[in-house]
Amino acid sequence: MARAIMNTLTLLCCFVLGAALFGCSAHYADTGKTAAVETAPALEQTIGVVGEAAPAGQAGEQANPFAYTPPERVCSRAMLMEAAESYITAQEAGDISKMSLAPDAKFIEDMSAVTKEKGLWNTPLPIAHHKSIYDAARCKTFSEVIVTEGGHPYVIGTRLTVDKGKVVEIDSLVTDKEDWLFNAEDYLKYSKAEEWPVLPVDDRVGRQDLIDAANQYFDFIFMDKGIRPPWGSPCARLEGGMYTNAENEEKDTCRIPGPLGEMPVVNRTFVVDEEMGSVNVFCRFGNSRDGMPDSHTFRLVNGKYRWIHTLSVNLTGEPVDVPEYKPEPDCECDRAMLTAATDSYIAAQKTGDISKMALADKVKYMENMSETSKEKGLWNTPLPIAHHLSIYDTVRCKTFTEVIITEGEHQYVIGTRLKVDKGKVKEIDSLVTDKTDWLFNAEDYLKYSTAEDWPVLAPDDRISRQDLIDAGHQYFDFVFMDKGIRPPFGGIPCARLEGGAYTNPKNEEKDTCWIPAPLGELPIVNRTFVVDEEMGSVNVFCRFGDSENGMPDSHTFRLVDGKYKWIHTLSVNLSDEPLVVPENAPGVPK
Repeated sequence: MARAIMNTLTLLCCFVLGAALFGCSAHYADTGKTAAVETAPALEQTIGVVGEAAPAGQAGEQANPFAYTPPERVCSRAMLMEAAESYITAQEAGDISKMSLAPDAKFIEDMSAVTKEKGLWNTPLPIAHHKSIYDAARCKTFSEVIVTEGGHPYVIGTRLTVDKGKVVEIDSLVTDKEDWLFNAEDYLKYSKAEEWPVLPVDDRVGRQDLIDAANQYFDFIFMDKGIRPPWGSPCARLEGGMYTNAENEEKDTCRIPGPLGEMPVVNRTFVVDEEMGSVNVFCRFGNSRDGMPDSHTFRLVNGKYRWIHTLSVNLTGEPVDVPEYKPEPDCECDRAMLTAATDSYIAAQKTGDISKMALADKVKYMENMSETSKEKGLWNTPLPIAHHLSIYDTVRCKTFTEVIITEGEHQYVIGTRLKVDKGKVKEIDSLVTDKTDWLFNAEDYLKYSTAEDWPVLAPDDRISRQDLIDAGHQYFDFVFMDKGIRPPFGGIPCARLEGGAYTNPKNEEKDTCWIPAPLGELPIVNRTFVVDEEMGSVNVFCRFGDSENGMPDSHTFRLVDGKYKWIHTLSVNLSDEPLVVPENAPGVPK
């Protein structure tokens, strides 16, 4: 019984580490010889970045998204290995001077900035075991450090950022007895029993595959049962000290019967080592300000999970309680139900009469990512709709509809999602853009939208649900974080439509979607997906920068033969100030 209880706790994992918003779902190799040049993160900015046409916005505070020019970083695998070794030496001695630090080095502990003098690296620790991975594309390392003796056990996850042999940032997550499932003795026992050698070349997967595997894990457990993570056998998860395969059986014990609910896993950043088949993810559970800091390290062999290690920092000082979880029943829908729901939404919006929709007894109403009442939403205002386009997700019983209004007293471009169960609408979630918003021009949005072709795709031109979601992630991760990402650019033609500005107004036979990125680092958080395989489309709702008041955004991607074809974006300016677009800003459509 005790083992069953502990296995259940481990299974629930980080689901209970933040406030989950429960929804319903349907039934349904660097060799070390070459130096890499890295684009550095804009850590000093709250949400400022350079990059694509996606402004960083906060209510009452509008940072210039093009104000930051990132420096270049140069490193090799040998430099990274030397830096990680110096960190271990410094931690054992409690003497940070044993590391080669840049004069302006930054220090972070448990996702908060600290001074050089206050970090745990100043405390001598008898390290029992450690392992490291090295990301020469981004000039970063990750080291897992286990301390079982000396009076205070720890398990620590530390990242270093390196430039020309100098450490420019130390970023540690420190777990001890206050933290999730902590047991340093067991963490040591199980870690040492695992095999983490450099992989043979034939057993490796690419950088993109490793990052995709990490995103798929979080998205499946905390959002979408249509995700297909690369579960492997044998496989084990080590969480704080709890182990899913204590008997070392030849079976997959990593798999979790997700999703366990819906919870944002935000601020995901990656350290990737293709030679080790490993990717480390730093993230927060729940929100980007005080959500639980977490590290997940994945080891993949032949593209399948082999080991998963997690460290989660309890910031509250209180024991982590595991509440009883009772998931909502699955929503039930089919494509015909979803089509009827969107038709009723269009009729309601045209007349300003929401009673034209078949509403459930209890409905959640959202506008610009804030909850509102039935009576206050724009759906109560009659609007002369000039054009609309919808996609339908029968796995999650959701729809997305893009609505363009060019006539009447007020022009809008609106993106609305509906959640449907047994033909009844359970949630209406709208993003409403107008003249104060990013690159807004409803007439141009109408002109370019109606010139594009969005028919149902032939079966041979479609890709899977998983590939569509991966393409959404890859776009954001490339533009705003990691030059090693490989989004499926290359569709001919391809165009981005942002607020009304268009990258291909002459309709030339070329890819105008591509962006010369990344040009900085900006978290794109609270990503959720509506996926329509028949249309080759995925819509992403997200926020730029901050999970609570970052700029609400919608990106809709149309892919044909696995390549981006059309990309539509709507971004809501929450500030009272107009958005100023600098001349010749990279990635901004004219």
